[in-house]
Amino acid sequence: MQPFIYPHQYHYLKSQVYKLIKARVSSTDKNVINAVKGLVEDNITSDFAHCSAEEQKKFAKAASVKDEREAESYLEDLKTYVIPFNISEKEIKKLFPKVKKLKIPDLNQFDKRELTYLTWWDAATHRKFIVTRKDGKPYGVEGTFTNSSQKGVCSVCNQLAPVGLFLVKKKGKEIGTYKKKGNYICAEGDGCNQNITSSKNLEDFIARLSK
Repeated sequence: MQPFIYPHQYHYLKSQVYKLIKARVSSTDKNVINAVKGLVEDNITSDFAHCSAEEQKKFAKAASVKDEREAESYLEDLKTYVIPFNISEKEIKKLFPKVKKLKIPDLNQFDKRELTYLTWWDAATHRKFIVTRKDGKPYGVEGTFTNSSQKGVCSVCNQLAPVGLFLVKKKGKEIGTYKKKGNYICAEGDGCNQNITSSKNLEDFIARLSK
């Protein structure tokens, strides 16, 4: 079977599995555990109703894992069906043609099955770069990033985390004028990707920046 799960969907399934494990650990009430199990089953069935019967079989065990060991084994197997976020250095360079001496991180250091988007900070240019997909095609955006002194809700993963203000500069309607667009996002890209269980917030964030 070919990979058919996107990274954000994998992280969603992972969150459902650990929601059930948490219930098993924190409660001895079978009614409570069964209620959480039923909720997990309903969530998965609803969100992956578009998948084929064969693909849905891969989700069946999600609501039956009993401990962390089983969860890790199940998720490791499920990961083989994740569509990796594959992109080459050549493709990335094409996204930022105006950036001279663009320093791209070693792409081999990333588990591409964990990535919904790629981001890095270039200390030489003091710029933060984001690479994702828009309308099915690679899309890149660069901007400034200023760390916040407090935790906040990330506009991309919608979770409470250490964040910073990411801003891009866009040309205004009048010649010679500019305006800045952006919002608070996670300071650390790996953790943000782990928290993404839906691609909608990222898509909305990129759409606002690209207007």
